[in-house]
Amino acid sequence: MMQIYLMDWLSLVLKLLHIIAGIAWIGASFYFNWLENKLDRLNNRDEIAGNLWAVHGGGFYHLEKYKKYPQTLPEPLHWFKWEAYVTWLSGISLLSVIYYFNASTYLLASNSSISALYGVGLSLLGLILFWLIYDLLCKSKLVTKSAIFLAIIFIVIALFAYFYSNIFNPRAVYMQIGSMIGTVMVANVFFVIIPVQKKLVDACENSTEVSLELGKIGYLRSRHNNYFTLPVLFMMISGHYPTIYSGDYGWLILMAVIGILVMVRHYFNLRGVGKAKNSLIAIIVISTFTLIYALAPSPIKMQDNSQEIVTIAEAQAIIEKHCVSCHAAEPANKAFAIAPNGIMLDTKEKIIAHKNQIYQQSVLSKAMPLINNTNMTDDERAKLGIWIEANQ
Repeated sequence: MMQIYLMDWLSLVLKLLHIIAGIAWIGASFYFNWLENKLDRLNNRDEIAGNLWAVHGGGFYHLEKYKKYPQTLPEPLHWFKWEAYVTWLSGISLLSVIYYFNASTYLLASNSSISALYGVGLSLLGLILFWLIYDLLCKSKLVTKSAIFLAIIFIVIALFAYFYSNIFNPRAVYMQIGSMIGTVMVANVFFVIIPVQKKLVDACENSTEVSLELGKIGYLRSRHNNYFTLPVLFMMISGHYPTIYSGDYGWLILMAVIGILVMVRHYFNLRGVGKAKNSLIAIIVISTFTLIYALAPSPIKMQDNSQEIVTIAEAQAIIEKHCVSCHAAEPANKAFAIAPNGIMLDTKEKIIAHKNQIYQQSVLSKAMPLINNTNMTDDERAKLGIWIEANQ
């Protein structure tokens, strides 16, 4: 019991650290991409690539970007790297605490035949493989063909999502893909962007020539990270919305959301340079509403049983069989020290108080019981739905 209690605290601390570091990293990414888009590239000295005036917090700021480097290295020179490293380290630690240490409960699907250790290995392998594939593509000529490059990356992610959907539970699939993309982002910083910046600093210190192509390499990886940010943020919060990830095609929904969010990021990048098109907004809006419509619960299934009456006693029996082992004052399931989210269903009064959550989690999304480890049937879910709808 004490171990579970301490693991909850560890999870909380890591999650808070992950969010704080992520805000710092992604905030810096958004700002510098915005800065790049807004630079005045016409009215500059010869060595300056662009400049920008801004007002914020009661003061004026003037920023300049050099074509290569200044004549003397300024002190102090601020680097942006630890935000990325801390975000990834806290994220992989959080993934380990929640999904790897309890792989049989949180990582693997209920019908998965592989061991927990094998599942963790496949998860880690995916982090490495996706980086290797992405990096190889970036070093090929395809990186200059934006549409083809993007299509290949999208297909690769879709194949990974489909593969993991056959062995991981739906929520874990989203976390896995998010971790893979996040790993690519931090690897871009560690293996490409920071080394490029170190070469620029060395060239400045030694007054040596540096190729303009060097800066373009770092810029390209930074731009890729910019497009990855919104999908990663979505996957960070997706675990709270089972309507999205549950179901047989959760991986396909994930790919649709990734596509929409990449278009959103692209729109704002185009807007930054004055090239945004209303047609792109229309595509984003239509795609979003199409997705919402596709995920909407069908009322027909409930109407088929509209003549059936389900009593509170029958509903309570189903909940006691499938839910109370976790959602009780003292959970019988040893994976929980307290009821998840503080929701207890061990009395009629508490069941009635939380009937909307039961409807959302067990009837509509079928996300609960977790990985359906108690084998709740569709008939039992339908009965709960009939009882809840009759008591709204």
